[in-house]
Amino acid sequence: MGLLKTILENAKLLIVLVVVVSLISTVVSSIWAVYETANLLISLFTAYKGAAYAVAGFIQLLDIYLIVAVLYIFTVALFELFIGELKLPSWLIIRNFDELKTLLANVVVLIMAVSFLKYFLERNDPLTTVLYAAAASLVSLVLISYRHHGSGNGSH
Repeated sequence: MGLLKTILENAKLLIVLVVVVSLISTVVSSIWAVYETANLLISLFTAYKGAAYAVAGFIQLLDIYLIVAVLYIFTVALFELFIGELKLPSWLIIRNFDELKTLLANVVVLIMAVSFLKYFLERNDPLTTVLYAAAASLVSLVLISYRHHGSGNGSH
């Protein structure tokens, strides 16, 4: 029993590995965001295809930036929950899993809204667009409902 206790007490080294890998993912996705931004700007100045193309491109960039934000939030939250405190803005300090889930749910709703806007600008099929909107709305409603009613009330 003592050996198992020792292993479990020192298992936070596994979380360190997860945090490092998550940080690497955050850095790689940040590089991807910079690459995509540069590509969009170059294409806007060298082969301009109209305002709709530009707007769709910038919306795509918002999606990528939000992915970077989610990865960063997840990385620092895991560090704070399992390893130690960081000097962060108060809105980013995570004290428990409910706070992490709520913060991530907020960002997921935002990502879905941006994704729908991009989809809306790129599609011409009204039925498919309405179905996409309904699916995104349903998932957003569930996440928002969780945020307002499920978080922190002991129902988990």
